[in-house]
Amino acid sequence: MQGVGNIVDSYTLFEGLIDPSLVSCNAIVAGFVYNELFEEAISLFNRFRKFGLIPDVATALTLIQGSVAFGWKSLCESIHGLLVKFDLISDTSVGNAVLDMYSNLMDLKAANKIFDRMEGKDIISWTTMMGFLVRLDNASDAIELFGKMGDGGVSSDVVVFMNLCSACAILGDLEKVKQTHAQAIISGFGSELVFINSLISMCSKFGDLLSSRTGFHQTTWKSLVSYTAMISAYLQNGCPGEAFNLWTKVRLEENFCLDSIMLIIGLTGSGELAALELCLQLHCYAFQLGFPRYRSVQNSLISTYSKCGIMELAQKVFEELSDLLDIVSWNAILYGCGINGCGETALALYHEMRNGGEAPDSATYLGILNACSRSGLVDSDASESASKLLDATGPNARRALLSGCLLHSNVDLAEYAATRLFEQEPEQCGLTVLLSNIYASVGRFQDAEALRPEGEWSDKESRD
Repeated sequence: MQGVGNIVDSYTLFEGLIDPSLVSCNAIVAGFVYNELFEEAISLFNRFRKFGLIPDVATALTLIQGSVAFGWKSLCESIHGLLVKFDLISDTSVGNAVLDMYSNLMDLKAANKIFDRMEGKDIISWTTMMGFLVRLDNASDAIELFGKMGDGGVSSDVVVFMNLCSACAILGDLEKVKQTHAQAIISGFGSELVFINSLISMCSKFGDLLSSRTGFHQTTWKSLVSYTAMISAYLQNGCPGEAFNLWTKVRLEENFCLDSIMLIIGLTGSGELAALELCLQLHCYAFQLGFPRYRSVQNSLISTYSKCGIMELAQKVFEELSDLLDIVSWNAILYGCGINGCGETALALYHEMRNGGEAPDSATYLGILNACSRSGLVDSDASESASKLLDATGPNARRALLSGCLLHSNVDLAEYAATRLFEQEPEQCGLTVLLSNIYASVGRFQDAEALRPEGEWSDKESRD
């Protein structure tokens, strides 16, 4: 049953049945779920219940799938209660589905309760729970669960090793990631493509580009995900040239239909290289592939055009997003204003964003402050606004503004930013050196010298 038209025809046939069986009822409910008509599926099931339908395992799995997709926690909990009432929860496949349901709802307490009460745990039970813990960054708990799984005599599969590697990566232990890889090889999963792809990504995040490259080249058959992982590894480790060369190879030599993720990676590479011609080609390519309304692609275009120094095109793409604008879109255009010194435009966009009801985050503040500092607006009435913004920002934004104050010799704002930074990072001696340079830039050499000998902010405070 594919397509809404077909489900309508199927329902018409179902309505013609005089005494539909449970199998028929399950099939039509599953058809509605398959066609993403979740509300209709739940309503239909409730109608069947009134006529005395007693659900079985197939009914349970379909209902869980529909309730998770519907996204209502109260509905999911009601379905869970119904499954308990009919004693379907004792079935391992149903228990696994309920466990997955609560992991999708990010309800660790409920998931733990379901997992602990399961008597017939299989490999899916263990991998679902381990994966959920990894998603929550509870790496130690995930590793501990792996140990319990081994004690229970359950054999590992490739998903277990992927979760284990992810847990080690969360803990920042590259050596354990490599040990897990070796263990996976011994267990016969070392050459599994999905595992290798995961390993390429993890090693690159540790800056171990050599291991990523080795894993990539040792794989005989590579999927689009393999290339995506390796190109991302190059970009993450400051090798945009290699990244774009590999991207071009995929496009010209491999028989892949490139997706939006690969297009975004290509845009990222051309942005890092400030290659405007490549960006223009990729923009055209986005239209060819049918991605002109993909928000993630448009956001990447904004960033890439900004890095190429063409704010007119970045602004045009931004305006074309219209009702699709999100915080990433706003941050991208504000970042572009920052690196291109468009402070007044950034301030206007910031106020437009706030008036439109979009809530800023730390990246927003960093972008607007950076734009103001680079364009000299720290010397204007923007200083007062910048001071207010600093109260809501983190150290990165304050450090960016402090650098701008050095460029434009704005002492008052520099002192305010430095004070707030010192409250968060009292051991950061680089702050006093930067502030000393700002004093020197306006001829306050005595203040500058007082900060330099021992680099202590308290000396400056005592003079005040």
